[in-house]
Amino acid sequence: MRLLVVGVCLVLSTTGARAQSRWTFSAGPEWGLVAPQTHLWGLRLRAEYDLTKPNSIFGLRFEGAARWSPTQSYFYSENLATWSGTEQRNDLMFGLSTSLSPLAHASPIAPYVTFGVYARQLWQNGSSSFAFQGSPVWGSPPGTRARGDIIATLGVGLRARVAGRMFQVELRGIHDQYGLTFGSRLPF
Repeated sequence: MRLLVVGVCLVLSTTGARAQSRWTFSAGPEWGLVAPQTHLWGLRLRAEYDLTKPNSIFGLRFEGAARWSPTQSYFYSENLATWSGTEQRNDLMFGLSTSLSPLAHASPIAPYVTFGVYARQLWQNGSSSFAFQGSPVWGSPPGTRARGDIIATLGVGLRARVAGRMFQVELRGIHDQYGLTFGSRLPF
């Protein structure tokens, strides 16, 4: 009887060690161009749930993400025009993403490409102005604007297995922003 209990425990413990979590959490900076040579930044947090087997060549994931940025001011002037404003931008996104990783099983380091479609709710707080020299100023008055839209993203990344844990770094274009996130699969 002891041999049976020890055998079952051994099988369950080795099977559990091989099972991978389907959850990946990542975070990192995000930036976008609002005027020539003027970037505003924020922080993107993202949670991904694998709908397909983790580490497969083709992946399908459900994702939820949020972006926060502090209030930032900008001013840029050139010979013909002037841009200025203050902005704070926050959003929530939910959607599906696919990935293609041809080296998923071949090595501990696997590059991949990803494409996603998301529903996004965006909140922008601030004001902006734009003027050509010798013409009236065009802009938006101070206030908060909200809008919902469907957006697509495209990105490249690299997954690496280090000490039995999966880590990833990913560069994505998210509509008019770019983000670099660092993440890891949860150990459970």
